[in-house]
Amino acid sequence: MMIISTISASATVWNVGNSGFNFSPATITINLGDTVIFNLAGNHNAIEVSQATWNSNGNTSNGGFSMPFGGGTFIPNQVKTYYYVCSPHASSGMKGQIIVNSSTGLPFEPSLTSVLTASPNPANSSTVIRFGKLNNLSNQLNVFDITGKLVWEENNITNGHMLDLSPYRKGVYFVELRTNDFRRTIKLVVQ
Repeated sequence: MMIISTISASATVWNVGNSGFNFSPATITINLGDTVIFNLAGNHNAIEVSQATWNSNGNTSNGGFSMPFGGGTFIPNQVKTYYYVCSPHASSGMKGQIIVNSSTGLPFEPSLTSVLTASPNPANSSTVIRFGKLNNLSNQLNVFDITGKLVWEENNITNGHMLDLSPYRKGVYFVELRTNDFRRTIKLVVQ
């Protein structure tokens, strides 16, 4: 079973395992904000590599995600294709892809990567949410925990909104700004 459960209307958990020396499934297509859980045998890991390295069955990391032997959890933060291999078995063709689309059909604009910021980040008690000029004043700000669970949402926030972090435990969260025109997600670390 590939889909484990639906966490919210916009986030799904996907499971990637291994069947011998192959990832199972080898390719998944998911939405931004979804979670991928790698459940691997103890002699397999998953490291992100470039497309060229992936094509040549190499195992040189590109500095992206890295799952230890046995697996781990990965939440993609960009709309793109993530290429990964099992480092000791890449030369045998143990590789996979995670194709990340924008969710709910909203277009992703790479030029909007600086639209959403949280400062400070990492943060302790609060952070200020800033975003660039939006053509559409209607917006929704969501905060998801590391499992993809929606922990806070508010509609029509203003630029410079102070987000109170006192109710949140220490850890990694994802802040999502959504309008009718686009969706942008950034990682926020609460210390």
